[in-house]
Amino acid sequence: MKIVALTKEEFDNFAYHHKYSTYYQTSAYAETSRYEGLNTFYIGFVQDNELVGVTLFLHKTIYLYYKYAYAPRGFLIDYTDKKLVKNVTMGLINLLKKQHYAFIKIDPPIICSERDNKGNIIYFSNTINDILQTFKDNHYIHMGFNKYFENYKPRLNVFLNLNSDIKKIYDNIKKEARDKIEESVESGLEISIDKTGNIDELYKYIGTKNKKRRKRYYQGMYSNFSRNNAMDIFFINVNTDKYLNNMKKHYDIEAIKNDELANFVQDLSITGSEKQRIINDKMKSDERLNHYKNELIYATNLSRNYPDYVTIGAGFTIKHNNGVDLIIDSYLEEYLRFNPRYVFIWELIKKYKNEGFMYINLNAVVGDFSKTNLGKYQSLNDPKLSFPSTVIEYIGEYDLVINERIYHKYKEQLEKK
Repeated sequence: MKIVALTKEEFDNFAYHHKYSTYYQTSAYAETSRYEGLNTFYIGFVQDNELVGVTLFLHKTIYLYYKYAYAPRGFLIDYTDKKLVKNVTMGLINLLKKQHYAFIKIDPPIICSERDNKGNIIYFSNTINDILQTFKDNHYIHMGFNKYFENYKPRLNVFLNLNSDIKKIYDNIKKEARDKIEESVESGLEISIDKTGNIDELYKYIGTKNKKRRKRYYQGMYSNFSRNNAMDIFFINVNTDKYLNNMKKHYDIEAIKNDELANFVQDLSITGSEKQRIINDKMKSDERLNHYKNELIYATNLSRNYPDYVTIGAGFTIKHNNGVDLIIDSYLEEYLRFNPRYVFIWELIKKYKNEGFMYINLNAVVGDFSKTNLGKYQSLNDPKLSFPSTVIEYIGEYDLVINERIYHKYKEQLEKK
C-alpha cells in the first residue's frame, strides 16, 4: 500500500465516480472549509499500481503543535475489503504520526438500515456487522448509534426518490401535509430562485440557525460550488396581494353560504335529522367564517406593511452527481403559520424532478419517531417525514487514535467547554 499526494483535479476525477461520492468529498468543499480556518490536503491509496481509494482531509491544530485530521463522510474506499481497510489504516497511522497528528475522524455514509417515514425498518444491510467488526479490529473507536446531533454530521438523513410520476409522489404525501401545502399556496406562499448569489440576504435567514458558521463560510460555498452551477439559493415569500385577494374571496363565499344556512335554520318546515344536519353545517360554517375573518384581518395588515411581498425564509441546495442535497432552510418564527417548509419541499420536488435528478436528500432528522418526545425537533421531523420519504441510517462516526495522550487531553478539553 502506497499513500500518494493528489492534485485536486486527480482527487475530483476519482471521487466523483465513487460509490460513496458526496459533495463533502470534493475540492469545492475543501476550498469552502478554508473559510472556517481549516487546512486541507488530498491523498490517494495505491495498491498494485492502481489507485483504489482517495480522501480529502480537513485538519487543524488542537493542542500545542498536534493536529487532528477529519475525512468528511469518510474515505472513499471499499469498506467490505478487510485487507484494504487494514492497509489504509496502517498506512495513515504511519504517515500522520510523523506529522504530529493525534487522531483521525471519519463518518462514512455506510448504510446500516433504511426506515419508512414511521420509523419502521424496511431494509437492514447484510454487510454492516462485518464492517463494524472490521473497524473494531483496526482499533477505530465508534461514537455510538446516536439519535440526535452529538456528532459532526447527522446519522439519519431523509431521502426522497424522484423516480416516480410527479402525481404519484403528490398522492403519497400525507393528507395533512397536502392540506397544508394547498392552504399555504392559497395564502400566497411562493418560492423564488436567486440568480445573483445574494449571500447577504440569504444570511439574514439562515445565520441564526447555525450560529457557529459565519457569513464568509456561505460566501465561500457559493464561490466554490457556483462555478459548476451546483448551488441553488431559494427565498420563501408571501405574495401579499394574492394572500389578501384569496382570503377576501374565501370570506365572501363563506359569508354567502353562512347566510343561506342561517335561513334554513330559521325555516320551520325543516325538522328532525335534516334540521340537525343543517345546524351542524351552520356551526362548521361559523368556524370557517371566523377563520377567514381573522385571516383577512391579518392579510390586510400584512399587505399594508408589505405591498408586494414579504420574504419569510431562505435555503439552499447543492447538486452532486444525480442527486440534490438540501443543505439548510430557515424561516422567521412569526411566519411559521404559513407552514413554509412543506411548500418549500414540494417545490424542490417539482423543480428537481423536472431537471432529471434521481433523489433529494432532505438532510437530518432525529431518530425518535414517537412524536411524544420530539419537542423542539418536531418541526424538523414532521415536514420531512410527511412526504413519501425513506430514512437512511448511517453507521456513524469513528475516531482512529494516533497519539493516545494528546487524544485524551483533547477530549478532556471538549468536556470542559
